[in-house]
Amino acid sequence: MKVRRILLHTGLIITIIISILFSALIWFNPAMLQHDSKETTDTGENTTSVSKKTLSDIFLPLQATYNVNDLQYQLPSSEDYLIGKVSKIMKNWNSGSTSIKSYKSETDYLTFLKQNNVLLLNYNSPITVKIFNKVFSQKIKGIQNFKFNRIMIPVKNGSYLYLMNDQTRAVCKVVVNNMKSVKKIQTYLKSNSLEKNKVEIDYYQLNNKIINFYVNSVQFPKYSYLYNKTNISSYVSELLNPSGQTSITTKLQKNKTIYLDGSDNRLTLNDTTSAVQYENYSALDYYDDAGSGKIRTQKLNYYTHLTESLNQLNKIGVAPDNLRFDEANSDDGTVTYRSYIAGFPIISDDNYGTYKIKLMSTGGKEYNFSLNSLQVPVPSSQYKENLPSTYTVLRELENKGYTLNKIKDIRVAYKWQKNQSSKLVVDMIPVYYVYADGHWSELESLLSAN
Repeated sequence: MKVRRILLHTGLIITIIISILFSALIWFNPAMLQHDSKETTDTGENTTSVSKKTLSDIFLPLQATYNVNDLQYQLPSSEDYLIGKVSKIMKNWNSGSTSIKSYKSETDYLTFLKQNNVLLLNYNSPITVKIFNKVFSQKIKGIQNFKFNRIMIPVKNGSYLYLMNDQTRAVCKVVVNNMKSVKKIQTYLKSNSLEKNKVEIDYYQLNNKIINFYVNSVQFPKYSYLYNKTNISSYVSELLNPSGQTSITTKLQKNKTIYLDGSDNRLTLNDTTSAVQYENYSALDYYDDAGSGKIRTQKLNYYTHLTESLNQLNKIGVAPDNLRFDEANSDDGTVTYRSYIAGFPIISDDNYGTYKIKLMSTGGKEYNFSLNSLQVPVPSSQYKENLPSTYTVLRELENKGYTLNKIKDIRVAYKWQKNQSSKLVVDMIPVYYVYADGHWSELESLLSAN
């Protein structure tokens, strides 16, 4: 065991040294040379490496589940990437006529959801049929604004699929004219890797949301990554001075550095956590034409809101390859994109791996993200974290005084944690997160609170 630890530690050090030598441009961080003084600066030329994301990149399903033999299973996403394979197959299908049915009771809807021999591709928040058409190269007509968060594919009958909305209990049946390739999906589902690593779940109704509850205790792997801290000047150029002609004023405020362009744009960097907030509350485009002084607001439809948030994400300039659409908050207009690892998101108070795009009806907007991003995975000890069943977690929360109506969601996600052996490495630790009081909190912090 001691020899193994030495070998693992040595391998990690060698990997880091090689990465430093061959990725010097990534690891050299000019932000460290930033002067802590108030001054007016010209940001000059934009040096951000732009990586534009498309609907097909961002709006793929997040997780796959499989119902068979009266049981439900969550399928692993780290091996062979099942969702990617199925998505490619679906792009060759030809969707035809549709019909919509609404289930009156939760029991009837859950019965339909739990039927046997179906593969489900799941989202955390709904998308629309119009987005589905673009992501999966389909031409469903007449119901472009229909919202759904699950795609159900019967794997025994290759002639139709279902688009399901857990919240409204509405189900759209879509006839598929050339679905013979569903046999390939059957082959994927019978693979040894999926059979070995699938995890039994139950679809649990919690506050008008159906959640994957783990029936038994589970084990999920820990990962380690080299990480990069982007120079803040790249974002200053991209968001405050895209033309390269504006002078930017820099102000210091406790542990924050604030960049202003003299008009409606403001960029704030938390120097401790590397969290970034961009704000533009301009409403000039929405003032009443009659000069009454009242602000005329606009209400974006759901499809436009999602696609416009993606446009704004691309304006930031840099987004990791594993970024996915995760949540849409209808109350405040925030669309959240998160980095995903093996089918699980990264959740952090400091927005590590997360981009939050808020679009306001008055024309204002706000971005929240982090300078820190994951780069190269490094060898780890293959350590796995043991987590209790979700039912156990729910009982622990209730014993702590959290009522069911207060708990809006429970999910497993990865926590960003500094590696003890190297400052260049971060560990991704699987933990339970709970959505209560309007934000995500790590389970342990809730259970340990007074």
